[in-house]
Amino acid sequence: MRFSRLIDNTSRITYLMGWGNYTRVFLIDSSPEVNATTLKKCVGTLPGFIRLSKSLAVNPYHVAQVRRKGDRCADVLVDGTWLPVSRRRVTPVVKHLQEIQGTRLKGLVHFRVLTQTGGSQRPMAYIGPIA
Repeated sequence: MRFSRLIDNTSRITYLMGWGNYTRVFLIDSSPEVNATTLKKCVGTLPGFIRLSKSLAVNPYHVAQVRRKGDRCADVLVDGTWLPVSRRRVTPVVKHLQEIQGTRLKGLVHFRVLTQTGGSQRPMAYIGPIA
C-alpha cells in the first residue's frame, strides 16, 4: 500500500506493525499489506494512532477491550488479536484511552480501580465491557 493511500484509508486500518524499515498495515476487511515507510513516520502522519510499543501502533477506534494485569502489564484487543502494550507505555496508553473513551471510541472497556484489603494497598484494575 502506498503511503498516500494509507492516509486516505485511516478508518479501515486496525493496527500497524513495525518491520524494520517497513510497516505492516492490518486492515479491517483484507489481508495485511506492507508499506515501505517506518512505523515512526506512519504514526506521525496518521491522526490519532496510539503507540503501544516499539513495533506496534493501534487505531483507537478499533479497540474492543483492554486487559490489564497489575501495574505493568496490559494487552489490547483489536480485531480479534491481543496486542501487548510495553510496560513503560501501560500507564500513558490506559490514560489516553480513558480520556477518549466516551466520545471517540466504540467498544472500549470501562476502567474501575479496586483496592485490595489487607497487606498491601496496591490498586488492582477491573476491566469489563461498557453496557
